[in-house]
This record gives sequence, structure tokens and C-alpha cells, in this order.
Amino acid sequence: MFKKVLIWLTLTVLSGGGVVFYALNQQYEEQSAEFRILYRDITVKLSQNDVILALLSNSSDPAVVQQKFPYILRWQTKPHEPPRPDINPARAGTYWINSPQGSLLIDLPTLLADFVRTQKFRHFSLSWRGTPLLTQGAEGKGDWWRWEKEVASPSQPLNLAVTNNPDWRGLPWLMLVLVGGFWAAAIYFYTQYQMTKRQRNIADLRAHFSELARLNAMGEIAAGMVHELNQPLTAILSYSQTAQRLIAHQQAEKAQPLLDASVMQTKRISALLLAFREKLNSEEQPLQPVNLREVWDRVVILLGNEIERGKVTVINHTPETLPPLIASPLGIEQIFHNLLNNAIQAQQQIAQGKAWVEINASETANSIILTVTDGGPGLSEQALEQVFMPFFTTRKEGLGLGMALTETLVQRLNGSIQAENSAAGGACFTVIFPLTQKGA
Repeated sequence: MFKKVLIWLTLTVLSGGGVVFYALNQQYEEQSAEFRILYRDITVKLSQNDVILALLSNSSDPAVVQQKFPYILRWQTKPHEPPRPDINPARAGTYWINSPQGSLLIDLPTLLADFVRTQKFRHFSLSWRGTPLLTQGAEGKGDWWRWEKEVASPSQPLNLAVTNNPDWRGLPWLMLVLVGGFWAAAIYFYTQYQMTKRQRNIADLRAHFSELARLNAMGEIAAGMVHELNQPLTAILSYSQTAQRLIAHQQAEKAQPLLDASVMQTKRISALLLAFREKLNSEEQPLQPVNLREVWDRVVILLGNEIERGKVTVINHTPETLPPLIASPLGIEQIFHNLLNNAIQAQQQIAQGKAWVEINASETANSIILTVTDGGPGLSEQALEQVFMPFFTTRKEGLGLGMALTETLVQRLNGSIQAENSAAGGACFTVIFPLTQKGA
């Protein structure tokens, strides 16, 4: 979970950073265009002073000049003696324009009143050789962006400088939220896809290894069938030979019971072969009422050699009043066989006589709960997480398919199985079967 959050945070920060960078760049370009417009307008306005200086004379009416050009405070039509520089600052906001034709005293705030009032920059200044003539706004030293350019006027080469900060409220905050939501959704659906793919692969593996396990069990089943068939076939042979001798000695009436017994043994062979075919058939076996206590006792008998060899005490706390479970008898037998065999294998290193396995069963309104607990060392954290994964095993000689197959068999009966460690330290497997099967 932490890894997914970290990936989401990284992608969101990178994508959001790109969005913010683009938005800030757009703001910078817009304000750069505003600066160019401001620079052009101020340049045009200052260039008018050169034209006015060339047109004024001593005979010009001051009242008319003041009315048309209120920003011109004084003028003279002859050069100063001694000559002054092109620009001579007078007081704050005013300066003399000097030329061989004469001089003008310009009130800069009045000249640029419209521009200064409407400009959108945080700091605005016009200066000449480091001497400020007109400033507006904050000092501007800590601002993000700065634009500076000298006015292209031969007589008034003033320096125009402006600064500003990004409009943080104007950033696409909704887009940033959508970016975070997009990556969250992308990671979620990708995780779901991976999980679904993993579960599908596991299901395919389990189905495949279930077939392999069935084929692997064919040898054992075949050996068992040979043993089962040997007795009825021997009996049939004996009955038939005896019947032949009785018929040969004209005692046909005594041969009839022997022939009937041979028919019964033949029917038994047919039933055994039918059961053998059902075990090898890949289709689901028919469900029927199963007595869990009897199946457990039968599994204990099947693993009798292992139990005796390890001196394992098997404790059965399955009530006789437990209702039958609608299931496949062979499937329940396989589940019990794997659970009991794993419990025995887990206690191989325990001193003889100290090993034990206990099964408890209880009934609720809708289910049967079985717990199989052993006296072994318990399951590691890794084993608790992967015990039902195919190929996971804690034994060198194990294939890691037993518990995966067990989980599959439980799920076919709409049940569930979980593993944990008991308070005593051993492993504890809890199996829950619903009492009403729904198309297992």
C-alpha cells in the first residue's frame, strides 16, 4: 500500500509540476507582452517631447502650451550656457530635456499618468543613469520576474524597469486535482488488472496441477484397485471351480448358491471399477450427505503408519450430532488428508510422544466450522501469507501443491479456509462450510 501511495504521489507531483510550470510560463509570456506594450506606449509618448521642443519658440503663448501640454512646466528656446547634459533631473518626477534648440522642463508623472495608473506590474520605475525619476509600487527586489529596457529615444534614453509575481490564485487548481484523481484511478485499475490476472493465473495453475495430482494418484489408486479386485476374483474362481465339481458329480442343486455368490462378487467388481472411473474423471463428482466424523476417522486410518511412526496423538472433537455436509466424499477426504498429513509433517522434529493434532467441529445457523490445530512450531509470517500459493512449501521434499489443492476443494464447496497460529504456537487451519451448497 505504501508503495502505491508513493508511486501515486510521485506521478502526481511530476504531472502537477508540469501543469504548474506550463501555467507559470503562460503567465510570464502574457506579462512579457504587457511589458512590450507599456514600453512601446512610453517610447511614443516621450518621443513627442522632441517634436514639441523643435516647434516651440519664444513667441509661443504659455497659456496655450499649458493647455495642450500640461506636463510641460517651463521651456526656453536658446541653449544653456554652459551647455547642460541631454537630461538634467530637477526634482522628483521632473527633468530638463536639453538640446541646441532649447530646453523643456517635463513633469513625468503628469506625462505618463494614464500609463502608470493602468499598468498591472507590482513595481514600476523610470530612471536615468541610476537616478529614479518615477516609481510606483513595492521595491521589487524579491519579486520573481523582472523586465528592463532602455527607451529608444535619442534625447530621453530613460531606463524602464518593472517586476511582478505569479498569480497563484490563477493557477489551474482544478486541473491539478484532476491530475491526482487520474493517476489514482490509473493505479487502482492497473492494480485490479494485475490482481485479476494473478488470480486467473493461479486458478489456471490450480486446475492444471489438480489434473497432475489426479494423474499422479492414478498409480496409487491402481495399486489399491488391484488389491481390492484380487479378493473378489479369487472368490469367484473358487466358487466357479467348486460349482463345476458339484455339477460333474451330479450335485447341481448344491452349485446354485455358489453361482449366486459369484454373481454378487462380480457386481462388487463392477462397483469398484465404477468408483475407479469416477476418481479419474475430470468432471465434478456428484454431491451427497457426508458424515465428517466418519471421513476423519477413515483418514486417520489411512495415515496410520505416519501417525504411529511419529507417535502423534490425534484428538477428535467432532460431535456425533454434527449434521451431514452435502459434498463429495472424496473431496472431503482429500481436504482432511492434506491437513492431517501437513500437521504430522510439521512435528517431525518434536520429541516422540509430544506431537499432537486436534480437530474441533461446531455448528452455527448456516455453517459448519472445523479447526485443525497441531503442536508444531507454527507458521512463519511468509508462510501465513503464501501457504495457499502453488509451489510454496517449507519442506525440501515438498511440491507445494497440497494446500493450494485443499483451498480449491474447499472453494468448490462454497467454503473458505484460513491459516493462523494458535495461542500455543502451533498452526491452526479453520475451514468453514455452508450447510446449504449452491452449485458447488
